Amino acid sequence: MANEAQRLKYLGVELLRKDASKSSRPEIGLFRGLKERSDGEGEDKKVIRLILIGEKDKENDLKALNLAVINVLSLKMMYGDTKELVVFKANDVDQAKALELLSVALEEFQKEKRMVDNDPEIVDITTFDDVPEEFFSPAEKKKTTTATSNTPGYSYGVGGGGYGGAYQPGDWQKKEDERKKKKLEEEKMRWTPTLIGRKGDLPGLKALNAIKKKIQQQAAGEFEHTLLDPDPDDTTDVDEKKIYASQKK
Repeated sequence: MANEAQRLKYLGVELLRKDASKSSRPEIGLFRGLKERSDGEGEDKKVIRLILIGEKDKENDLKALNLAVINVLSLKMMYGDTKELVVFKANDVDQAKALELLSVALEEFQKEKRMVDNDPEIVDITTFDDVPEEFFSPAEKKKTTTATSNTPGYSYGVGGGGYGGAYQPGDWQKKEDERKKKKLEEEKMRWTPTLIGRKGDLPGLKALNAIKKKIQQQAAGEFEHTLLDPDPDDTTDVDEKKIYASQKK
């Protein structure tokens, strides 16, 4: 996850149906685990993958949602004093990344022995701390009077608000698109050959042989060139006016 050295205080998810419209409301809950079950037999047998979510004040209640018809909209988490929001697009790449992060989180919870006693596949949310109001049941939310203006904000991770931008963090997506566009232009320029024009005629055979001889002398460390005095009237003594283009190693 974002910081494996620190214990996750909580992990919340926002889920949205794949056929949702802009006015559709997401399913919100604390992450309780991932499960698979089989449906049918023989050649018609299908494996259904489910994501389990729940509310902080109802530790014995679970909701299982079929990932075949549900997309992960965002993950909300807190480790140490840092809150993080990771937003995902509704494409296969982002959704695969979301499931990868959830699987890693589940493994961490299992290693830390934060699963319920009677089912090692279900996260025990009594181990979650500093859980935001949105992950409580509606009845419990009415009792809460916590002021949101003093609540630390989230830092934003990968993804881009693939549902009409309803959950996109400010102008982050615009900046990200501009960054990607600039990167593509730079990459295109890097691999676009530059034409260099020649001034004058091609060198003759005599000039080419002279160039070849100088290159061979440089390779052997034998090439020397006499420097012209740019200021003959300068009376400063110069011990040596020759420079070697290369030296023998």
